[in-house]
Amino acid sequence: MTIIDRVEMNVPARREYARLIRLAVAGIASRMDFTVDSLEDLKMAIDEAYVIALDDPVQEVFNVAFIIHPDRLEILVPGLGSAEALEDELLQKFGFSILNSVMDKVEWTRVDERSRNLLMVKFVV
Repeated sequence: MTIIDRVEMNVPARREYARLIRLAVAGIASRMDFTVDSLEDLKMAIDEAYVIALDDPVQEVFNVAFIIHPDRLEILVPGLGSAEALEDELLQKFGFSILNSVMDKVEWTRVDERSRNLLMVKFVV
C-alpha cells in the first residue's frame, strides 16, 4: 500500500499571500525528486491558480490541497469563481494556456452553478 500525504492551506485571497503559496509548493516539490524546471512549472501553475482566485471579487479565501503521491503531485483548488463566467474567461485568458503547458494534467470540475474545482497534476520524471 502506498502512503499518500495531503497538505491543505487556506489563505486570504490577497496579493500579499502569493509568496506563501509559492513557497509551500516549492517546499513540497523539493521533497519529491522534481527537477528544478518542474519545480518552476509548479510555482508558475500555483501562481496562475491564485490569480484566478484574486480575479473573483467574491473569493475571500484561497483554499488549496497538495496531494503527494510517490509518482506525482496533485494540486486541488476547490470552489473557484462562478462556473460559467470562469469557463468563458479561462478559455480566452493566457493563464489557462500557461496551466496547460506547465502541468501534465489540468481538469476543471463543475461543483454547482456558482463554482468549479481545479485539479492540476505534475508527474515526477
